Amino acid sequence: MAKTAKNGKRQYLYRQRQANGTTYVYFRDPRDRKLTRLPDDEASDEFAEAYDPLLRAVKQTNTPRPVPRSKDQLGRWKNPRDYTIDPKVIFRPGSVGWFIDKYKVSDFGMLKLSAGTQYNYGLALDLMKKEIGTGVLHDLNQRYVDLYTSRIADQKGGAVADQQRSLITNLWKFAKRHPEFKPGDKLCPTLGAMHHYEHDGVGILAWPDKVYDAAIATAKRHLVEIISGLRYTGQRGSDLVDMRWDDYDGRRINVVQQKTGERIWIYCPSPFKKMLDTMPRHDAVYIFTNNWKRPYKHAGTLGTAIRNLVQKKLKCPDYSMHGLRKNAGMELALAGCSVPEIMAVLGHQSPKMAIFYVKQADKVRLGETATAKLETYLEGRGVERVRYAEERAIERRATIKRVK
Repeated sequence: MAKTAKNGKRQYLYRQRQANGTTYVYFRDPRDRKLTRLPDDEASDEFAEAYDPLLRAVKQTNTPRPVPRSKDQLGRWKNPRDYTIDPKVIFRPGSVGWFIDKYKVSDFGMLKLSAGTQYNYGLALDLMKKEIGTGVLHDLNQRYVDLYTSRIADQKGGAVADQQRSLITNLWKFAKRHPEFKPGDKLCPTLGAMHHYEHDGVGILAWPDKVYDAAIATAKRHLVEIISGLRYTGQRGSDLVDMRWDDYDGRRINVVQQKTGERIWIYCPSPFKKMLDTMPRHDAVYIFTNNWKRPYKHAGTLGTAIRNLVQKKLKCPDYSMHGLRKNAGMELALAGCSVPEIMAVLGHQSPKMAIFYVKQADKVRLGETATAKLETYLEGRGVERVRYAEERAIERRATIKRVK
């Protein structure tokens, strides 16, 4: 019989429920996470014969445990313990730390932001509170901000430093509501302060047709539905996983955009509408479900699934889930939508990205018209050159006759 763990359960098994009701059983190797298909009947001798050698190979291997990732490898804000504040420190009224505490619990501060933004800002403000929390906010000047953000850039990167700079601006504006803030005639110290993050000019890329087609052809059905939904609606992953059947009326779908908190109606393009009308309803509430026919708890696992598909399976490392939002923006612009129309669909509060999409679409159109004009010119030039060659040939033939 197959060996079991101390609790009586077999180790390293992974079961995957199929649409036809059967369950595939795999052995997941803990060393490299590789899956090996096993017989479906776990009580059979055939299963034990396949399972036991795999388990023995794992037990006999003296492979060392993987080295834990360093703090620098854990991601942008994945280790909030670094920003724990010493309880003995007292933040007097008017200090940076005092205003941070007020900002976090104010309806005019962090509470008006989405849950995801609150989490991100909360950890970033804890960092600021630890680093410069005891300083008086109205005493900050541009030179101090440059020195502080430069130090953060050296330690944690330019993007983190620029976020600290931005949050100082938010605190300065928020502090004007309180009598403890006495800036006098001073301007916000972040005006003219240094930017540390150097953008590479590319950013998140839209998916080319070949990448999109390969993903649709390769992905499982639930991911095909999600990828199509992201492209046709232009919404963020966090908004897509929260879409409900009750919010779909057969033509439009009502979406609450998590980042802005706004509720908007999105008209469904015919391919997306056809997909919604024909796709199975695995969940009575939520439209999009995972491979186990259950709703997503958050967009993080969805982003990981799409990243594994595109970057690992299709070997296209430059594309991610958010790139489909750019596909939607570009297609809206190419369809002739105005800046306000693009902003209405994508939920942008600033016209910056919508203007970018329109400019890119204009470049595409200008390129098409320029190419069409070039082709017309070349065709005309070709006809002219043929006619010229024929005339010269006639002249040569006439010259030969006169010589005879």
